[in-house]
Amino acid sequence: MSGEMIVHGVQAVVLGLSVGLILLIIRKHAPGSRLRMWVFFAGIAGATYLIMKMFGVPGESTFSKIALAATIMLSSNILLRILNLLLWDYLLKKKGDVHIPRLVIDIINFILLTIVAVAVLNGVFGVRLTGFLVTSTVLSAVIGLSLQDILGNLFAGLALQMERPFKLGEWVSMEEDEGVVVQMNWRTLTVRTRSGDHVTIPNATISKNIVTNYSRPNRNHMCRVQVGMAYNHQPGMIKRVITSTLEAMDGILETPTPKVFLEEFDEYSVNYDVRFWISEYHRRPEIENAVRTRIWYILRRRGLTIPFPIRDVTVREVSAEHDDMIRDTIKQEVINGLRNVELFRPLSFDQIEELASSASKLLFSKGEILVQQGDSGDSLFIIMSGKVDVSVSDDSGRKTHLADLQSGNYFGEMSLLTGEPRSASVIALAETEVIVVEKMGMAVLLENEESIIEPLSAILQKRLEDLSGRIIDQTSKEDEAVRIDRKDHLLGRIRDFFGIR
Repeated sequence: MSGEMIVHGVQAVVLGLSVGLILLIIRKHAPGSRLRMWVFFAGIAGATYLIMKMFGVPGESTFSKIALAATIMLSSNILLRILNLLLWDYLLKKKGDVHIPRLVIDIINFILLTIVAVAVLNGVFGVRLTGFLVTSTVLSAVIGLSLQDILGNLFAGLALQMERPFKLGEWVSMEEDEGVVVQMNWRTLTVRTRSGDHVTIPNATISKNIVTNYSRPNRNHMCRVQVGMAYNHQPGMIKRVITSTLEAMDGILETPTPKVFLEEFDEYSVNYDVRFWISEYHRRPEIENAVRTRIWYILRRRGLTIPFPIRDVTVREVSAEHDDMIRDTIKQEVINGLRNVELFRPLSFDQIEELASSASKLLFSKGEILVQQGDSGDSLFIIMSGKVDVSVSDDSGRKTHLADLQSGNYFGEMSLLTGEPRSASVIALAETEVIVVEKMGMAVLLENEESIIEPLSAILQKRLEDLSGRIIDQTSKEDEAVRIDRKDHLLGRIRDFFGIR
């Protein structure tokens, strides 16, 4: 056995041991990686080359060149994959929190392997690439001109992947297109619009236009709603009314606080710029609609006017009889509503009519709070149409649903007759119209008709007992005494509240 054969045999053994060691390391630190397969193939190629050298196969033979070229290419591929694990996945991604797109890594690997392949062709097989390079230059120019749009999108996609101005799930807009990003690839960006349609935009187009990302630097976004008011309303009052309305609305952030700015004096109105912040951009149309709707209802209840645009003026005379008829219709609706309330059954028709003259009809939108638990109050609400939710909250803020009230029901009788703070919160579940009876109107009635105080207190006591679930045993003298004491106490509170002795 010659010395050269022994050397090649030792090299083969060392190669086999090295491959085995590398496979153990990969199995321990990179389980599931395809790197083991490439190491195995490279080991076979290298061993084949060394065995052929050991048995005297000349290096100039085709089989030796193929084995050597395969060993070099497979070894280069293994080295690149190890560098990928160390550089891209470990150092940059895990340690530096820098995410390099996979497309970029693959292109770099392809370029490096191409360089190695060219060197192998030149060094191992002796292929001269001068003519090929000249031909490939012309061919590349032709291909480049034909594929310039695709290549432009490709490199623009690489730039977007590296800069990461947006990512999947974020809301963006460009020119007339707005939506959430659902797909990013090497050529295009796909967004899903609010209409549910997918819009595909070339990366080159994105790189040449201004893109707004509504999800950065955080998900808070300022919305703006324009409101025009009549000139005779004080700006300070308008700002307070609108601001207080926004502070209690769902979906609007408490910080930054909503603000109202007087924007301009228009030809027919004073325009206000209402600004508020949201954190759920996908709900923007829904929240803006709720804000406009809520503002309309609150302004109408307060008698504040949103003027019509002035373009053509048509004069139409409305008779005084027509206005009187409208007022009489509204008053009759209020009278009918009061007569259906159990609390007011002791009142005569004239007394109901007198009370109706001071009552008012108000309209609330869905989601508005009619009364808030713990707030002071001196009014009673009678539901004419719609539906409300009645709930109470404990000290921890947990809500407990008590009842749903509909047309014909009423609430707030304790506040009206005794001034007691609101014992529950009432929120409109739909557009709700109510009749509101205020303390002032009730006080005028009680001053003139003091005799109705006692029957009113009796009905109020019975209602409180029914609502609390207590059952009074009329056969028990002790319970009867307790009931009389409670009635006297309630009667005294009503007299004190209205100042009647």
